[in-house]
Amino acid sequence: MSLETTRGKADDISAVYAEKLLDIILTRGNSLPRTYGFEYEFLPDRVLSHDDMSRLSAFLLSVGYGFEKGIYSKGKRRIAFEPGGQIEYLSPPLQVSDNVEFNETIDWIQDMNSMIEIETGIRYLGTDYIPGRYTAPLLLTSDRYSRMHKRFMEVDSRGPDMMKGTAAIHLHAAITSREDLERMYPLFCEMASNEEFRMSGARREIWNRTDECRCTLPDVNMENGALSILEDIVRFALEAIELKSGKPFCNIEENGFSDFLDHLTTIFTDVRVNVKFATLELRTPDSRPLGEFPYLWQKFIEKCEDV
Repeated sequence: MSLETTRGKADDISAVYAEKLLDIILTRGNSLPRTYGFEYEFLPDRVLSHDDMSRLSAFLLSVGYGFEKGIYSKGKRRIAFEPGGQIEYLSPPLQVSDNVEFNETIDWIQDMNSMIEIETGIRYLGTDYIPGRYTAPLLLTSDRYSRMHKRFMEVDSRGPDMMKGTAAIHLHAAITSREDLERMYPLFCEMASNEEFRMSGARREIWNRTDECRCTLPDVNMENGALSILEDIVRFALEAIELKSGKPFCNIEENGFSDFLDHLTTIFTDVRVNVKFATLELRTPDSRPLGEFPYLWQKFIEKCEDV
């Protein structure tokens, strides 16, 4: 099917899907005062094996974490893993003035990394990229990750490095209204190229050679309101290759809106709408030593609150 036909199909669907997407976002229950959050990834200091992942899982279960749908949880504490064994700590929603909760979350991350190193011998590092992981084992082998890895091996030269050798910090802001999206999406796009929040040169070079149809910022008209922003985001995703079929999503007749929501989670743009929690995500900041994060967090909050 021609590119022109694909774009025509995407245009036909994008307005309808954007309205549905906006409706979901606005009914998730986010309200003022706005909350913020983060996902903090750390890279293992060596290539991990499936046995290492089994030991990590056994350790987390032994200290009281439950496991469901890829998440280890214990009260408000949540941990996930990425395909190269990167550990990802998910913060609870945080209000601007909640310094106590923020500091407790930072202490928890530090304590967990220390405990993991003592109990399993696996040391986690706050850094953007460690070379040499391209051929490392794929440690998450669900259909989603297996298909993603297969595509990245075929379409360009750096996708497996992205999956297994990079680590980021994702910063979130709750969307409480249409106006939030209109004000904050342009701000997040600006931050994505700002010196304090942008990717390192090494990570950006990897991202640029991973999968162009899902890893670049879409061309978004920010002048015509929330629905227009979402239409352009949706159109970009509709034209992106669906992992299962290898075709542009909009060219698969049997796909519906629920399929699209799942497909949307495979789009790795610098700024992304998280439909599940109705948040806007800034995905460019590099992982770094934990002691450097409070400064970045405060700068992020200040920029969002000044909008």
